[in-house]
Amino acid sequence: MTRPTPDNVRVFVADFLNRKLRDRGQGPLNDLPDDYDVLLSGVLDSLAFVEMMMAAGEHFVGEIDFENLDPEKMTIIGPLCLFVSEQLMQRQ
Repeated sequence: MTRPTPDNVRVFVADFLNRKLRDRGQGPLNDLPDDYDVLLSGVLDSLAFVEMMMAAGEHFVGEIDFENLDPEKMTIIGPLCLFVSEQLMQRQ
C-alpha cells in the first residue's frame, strides 16, 4: 500500500489524468501546478472526477469525505491533494 502523502496523491492524480487524456488520444500533462483545476481545464467532467476520487480511495485504501472541503477548491490540484492526503491519513 502506498502512503497517502500529498506528493503520492499528486502522482496518483497525474497518472489518472494522463490515462484519461491518453484514452482521448491526447498527450500527457507534463506539469501539474498547484492551481491547476481539473474541471475547468476540461480534462475531467464531474462524473470522471467522482470516478477519480473513488479510485484514489481504493488505491490508498481509505474513504474520502468531502464535507469539509471548500467546494471552490475541490477540483484544484494543490488543495485537493492536501485534503485527500489528510483524509486518508486520519483513517489509517
